[in-house]
Amino acid sequence: MKGFLIANKPAGITSFDVIKKLKPILKEKKIGHVGTLDPFAEGVLILAFGRYTKLFFLFDDMPKEYMAVGVFGESRDTDDINGNVLKFSDKKNILSFAELENIIKKNFRGNIIQKPPIFSAKRINGKRAYNMARENIDFEIKSVNVCINNIELLEYDYPFFKIKTSVSKGTYIRAIIRDIGEITGNFAYTKELIRTAIGDFSLDKASDLNNISSKNILSFFDMFKNIDKKIIENEKTIKQILCGNTKMIENFDFTYIKNKYLALIDKNNNLIALIEKENINKENKDNRKNKNIFAFINS
Repeated sequence: MKGFLIANKPAGITSFDVIKKLKPILKEKKIGHVGTLDPFAEGVLILAFGRYTKLFFLFDDMPKEYMAVGVFGESRDTDDINGNVLKFSDKKNILSFAELENIIKKNFRGNIIQKPPIFSAKRINGKRAYNMARENIDFEIKSVNVCINNIELLEYDYPFFKIKTSVSKGTYIRAIIRDIGEITGNFAYTKELIRTAIGDFSLDKASDLNNISSKNILSFFDMFKNIDKKIIENEKTIKQILCGNTKMIENFDFTYIKNKYLALIDKNNNLIALIEKENINKENKDNRKNKNIFAFINS
């Protein structure tokens, strides 16, 4: 099986639980997902099957949209509703809607430096941070640069507040809620989290886990309708490309390509390989041309 699935992950299970549930249903051993959703979170989870798991990089630059409910008054070790309470606010700093909205817009838009939660999938010396945190191992988690494309305060009735945001890859919404609490002097944790979209793949296009079959699987071109294509008709050339011989590709005319990637297809519209336009003919450190540029997919 090759293809993609836009799933609606329910709250209460891990992203890997979704994979375990789908393997026997779809009779596919190789399944991966784009962007982990925390167990308490729900919403859009994109899965890939078979050799299409090589193509996760296509989603890296896509903005991710979320809605989240934060609660003022407490800090928790996981920064979410499932964590242990660390601190209570000594006194309530109840802001008006306009005051809170102004703080959020001023501090949480554009490029910011964010410290991921200690209970996160970040790797510290090869180990997952959440595993180290559960084992009470002391460690330092480094702050990272992230981008918040947009953020809105939708509702506010102390201690609860609801935000809608669009962010770059690697941004933790739990950390945004936590930091809103710190800036306002209230502490805060995330009570609810819904991923509403990854790029153009929104929640209204997602399939419920209880009603999934092979009919829900989307092809490469169902997912990426506007990608540039080049038909390779010669069977010998196709076999050479699939075996890693890219010499003939170096002479292709790429001037007409509008997008970042070019899809090589056979006469039946099956994907053969994916080329990153800007890296064609670039030399790598080991002097091998085009290394790691192609995602080879058997047709």
